[in-house]
Amino acid sequence: MNKPATVKNIKDPWGDPGLTQSKLFPVPSHKDYLHLVDLNDFMKSHGSSEALTMLDYGAGSSPYKAYFPKADYRGADITDAPTLCYKIKPDSTINEVDETFDLIISTQVAEHVPNPEVYLKECFRLLKPGGRLLLTTHGSWDEHGSPYDFQRWTDCGLRRDLRHAGFVDLDIYKLTCGMRAAMVIFTRSLITTTPPSPKWQRILFKAFRWGYCKLFPSIYRLADRWFAVDKLVKVTEGGDPTPTWYIVIATVA
Repeated sequence: MNKPATVKNIKDPWGDPGLTQSKLFPVPSHKDYLHLVDLNDFMKSHGSSEALTMLDYGAGSSPYKAYFPKADYRGADITDAPTLCYKIKPDSTINEVDETFDLIISTQVAEHVPNPEVYLKECFRLLKPGGRLLLTTHGSWDEHGSPYDFQRWTDCGLRRDLRHAGFVDLDIYKLTCGMRAAMVIFTRSLITTTPPSPKWQRILFKAFRWGYCKLFPSIYRLADRWFAVDKLVKVTEGGDPTPTWYIVIATVA
């Protein structure tokens, strides 16, 4: 029997080496370059050569596994791929005993979880005392079902939800902020927007899009030079205002 299309759409990309390649070695000609390079830099900066017992909770292709070379690295996802150690149940939990992991990573997963409060509490349950959660999810992004897309977070909302789950000491970060965020959102919107119906408007729109697609890699390179400060911003609770536009919200808890 064929697997449901929604699950198949998740599993198929796991066999595509280009998926991991684009995340670990993003190039400016990729429409999501600014987002991918900032996320990759963040994950790499939190990599570890310690012999950790860790869980990639919503692993997909496990693109950041290389940053934890000595870890007992275990993946969990909603499919039954042979590379996984756990299959995530419909209630967002897995079959594992309490306090198993030194580190749990969750990269761009939480927006797809139907019950994030359970998911975050499960992270807390599975961590050893003194263990860490490294989580990234979207602050601003278009809808992208894998197979579903349920929510976005602000820094206040993520802090609230993590505390409800039991986490106390946590740091919150915004990635790909300000003009970097604006460039990514504009580029993705322009590329995916359906051209207007009237012929002359459609021709003008497609001509503009064609020209922009030739230019945006150079624009992205300039963004790396001019707006490097917007790559990563740490959020201090009750501190100075932080960017209101950002692609990723992240935590180390």
